[in-house]
This record gives sequence, structure tokens and C-alpha cells, in this order.
Amino acid sequence: MTSLGPDRSRGWFVLAAVAAVAFLVLTVLVATDATQDLDVAARDYFRPDDVWGTTQIRVDVIVEGLKPRNVAPLLVLVAVAVSLRRKSWRPAVFAGLLAGVAGVLTMLTKVILERPDPHDDMSAVGGSFPSGHMVSVLICLGGALLVVQQRPRWWEWVLVGLVDLAMGLSLLLQAAHWLTDVVGGLLLGVAVLAAAIGWRGTARGGWVDEGRPRRTRQRAVGTGPRAPGRTGGAHSP
Repeated sequence: MTSLGPDRSRGWFVLAAVAAVAFLVLTVLVATDATQDLDVAARDYFRPDDVWGTTQIRVDVIVEGLKPRNVAPLLVLVAVAVSLRRKSWRPAVFAGLLAGVAGVLTMLTKVILERPDPHDDMSAVGGSFPSGHMVSVLICLGGALLVVQQRPRWWEWVLVGLVDLAMGLSLLLQAAHWLTDVVGGLLLGVAVLAAAIGWRGTARGGWVDEGRPRRTRQRAVGTGPRAPGRTGGAHSP
């Protein structure tokens, strides 16, 4: 693996730390009901009178199509395929650790807070904060990108971010989550993903190039095999 370098890895760790602190602060605010007025105002703005109309039906394609049980298999398939192609267990383990850490943190927070959703319902896996849809989209799409490439291009990250933002907007339009649920899911996903990128940049061993034959080049002069009867000196007349 080509190392990201100490500066780039440090930058990812800083981003992870900032997102983690912001998530913890938001969690405390949600737990103390300090954000309830903001959440209610956002719910009334995005879905006035709780009407299920054309907009809600249209965005349901995003909410249902990219729900956790649909995007998780994508990460699994990509990780397994890359591991088989490179004959290495490392891409699969990396993907498993990434998804596992994000999943445990999400479920743990949901169970501790036990926050009802905007319709005063509780899911079978805990409360509404943070949004599991937001976390899973960012972790699974971003994780698949990292398994395939060592350094994804900036526009590829933009695409992943836009998909996650589309999910967040769709959840708000359906009043399936509070605004702070969506923001919390985004912050948690960014924290875990950025920490994983930073760790991978400093870890030893290959993730992308492992399993591929290394090609060596011969220099044009002085390193190739000598022709019979030739010496390193001047040409014979």
C-alpha cells in the first residue's frame, strides 16, 4: 500500500476527532431535549401537517432503495470480490471492521437514548437518534470505495456525500427522522470513515496493490544483459 503520508493521515484523524466531538455534543443536547424546538420546527417545515403526498412517494424510492439492509450487501460483495481477486483477506477484514464499528456505535447510542421518531414510534433496534440510514449509506458506499481504491478522487467523495445528503433530505421530507437524527448520523459516519482512512494510511501492508505481481524495470543503460562478445568499453573497429 502506498502510504498517505503523516500529514494526510493526520488530517483525516483531525477530521475524525472534530466529527466525533460534534457528535458527542449533539448527543448530549438531544438527550437533554435542548434541540426539541428546532426539531419540531424542521419537521413542520419539511412535511407540513404530516401529509403523505407526491413528494413523500417520490423520495420513498431513496429511503427504501438505500436502506441499511440494501446497502450493506453491496459493501460485503465488493469486499469479498476484491479479497478473492487479490488473494488477500485484508480488504474483507477492513470492510468488516469499518461496518462493525459504525454499527455498534449506532446501535449503542440508539439503545441508550431511546428517542422516539417524529411519529412517536420506536424501532425494533432502538431509538431514532442517530439515523441508521445516514450512517449506513456513508459507511457502505464510502467503505466500498476505499476497498477498491487506495486514494479515491475528490469527485468520488462528492458523489458519496451527495447520495448521503439526498437520503437525509428524503428522511426529513417523510418526517421519518428528526433533523438532529440526520445530522447525528452524518457526523457519526464521517467520524468513523475518516478515522478508518487515517488508520489505513499509517498501517503497514498493502490493501490495494497486494496480490498483484510487481514489475521491475531494467534501466536503459548498464543494467540489461550484455550481448555475447561485447564489453563495457569502446566498440571494436
